[in-house]
Amino acid sequence: MIVGHEALNPIHPTMVDKMDPAFTKLYNEHVAYTPNKPIDLPVLRKNYSKIYSYGTAPVPTINYIKDISFPSFDGKKVILRVYRPNGSTEDEKLPVHIDFHGGGWGLGDLETESHILKHYVNLAKVAVVDVEYRLVPEYPYPTGLLDCFEATKFVHDNAKTLGIDATKISIGGVSAGGNICLAVSHLCRDAAIKINLCVAGTPQVDDIEFYDTAADSPYKSVQECEFAPTLNWTRLKWFDKLKWESLSNSPEEKSAQLEKIGWFKSIMTAPDFNNLPKTVVFTAGCDPMRDEGEAYAQKLIAHGNEVVFKRFEGVPHPFMHMDKDLWQAKEFIRLTAWEIAVAHGTVNVF
Repeated sequence: MIVGHEALNPIHPTMVDKMDPAFTKLYNEHVAYTPNKPIDLPVLRKNYSKIYSYGTAPVPTINYIKDISFPSFDGKKVILRVYRPNGSTEDEKLPVHIDFHGGGWGLGDLETESHILKHYVNLAKVAVVDVEYRLVPEYPYPTGLLDCFEATKFVHDNAKTLGIDATKISIGGVSAGGNICLAVSHLCRDAAIKINLCVAGTPQVDDIEFYDTAADSPYKSVQECEFAPTLNWTRLKWFDKLKWESLSNSPEEKSAQLEKIGWFKSIMTAPDFNNLPKTVVFTAGCDPMRDEGEAYAQKLIAHGNEVVFKRFEGVPHPFMHMDKDLWQAKEFIRLTAWEIAVAHGTVNVF
């Protein structure tokens, strides 16, 4: 158990001047004086999808929401939640945006980003498919990532049945989901599955397993935001430990698992950065993972890929959940929906 991971206390002195006053006010009113407690994973999971509800704005009503399932790479069932815009019919072929939720690989479900996805459906007039990928530690990493790739293949291969236009697919996610969508864009390119757009919000990119302290990281933002609210260095290490502890205790089995993981361990080491889809990378100024996301965007640019990049200053890692109070969150949602609409040619109805 790790004590002090949550940063549920007044904003650390090293961060006060970096934060947007609107976020500081929101945090102080709803979070800052909650006592720290050791992590209880089942409790954290139970409450995770409403953890930022204090900052979530009202959402549009979406009339069509349906759960379906498909067999993943190992034959096990994975659930997908399908949203379709109001006024569309099931036999209408729509562009689709496939979402991979955040949660550090061990948290999150189909409710985690539902409030954000409803805005995408309403604004961009596309179908959205949310993936309930399997979590660590119950399922060894990278089961969840592979589930998401298989989900993308399933949507592509079954587009006619799903009422999807197979030529108009985009993918996206935030945090761990941002990592997943960046990796899946490589996998889809290699599998000749056309992806029109990849949108990564505050993505996790680096492998921090062997960094004992924040000072060991090569990224300046890790030191600058070591004590950031909502996601600090200690909590990052807890999530990372949870991921790697999902692997086998048998040295031989673990060695085979690590070989299978390969470049997923740090997607900066992917073997080929050429001919990737247009990629949007959004980072947060007060996020320890800010600089690694930006370094990934720079690497994409260096290899000739089309990239849209924006840093939202003054806000922490999960800011996009707080659109009731933060202009940055409203803008993140609006810009993401805009990029989806542009990619799929629905911009005229935006």
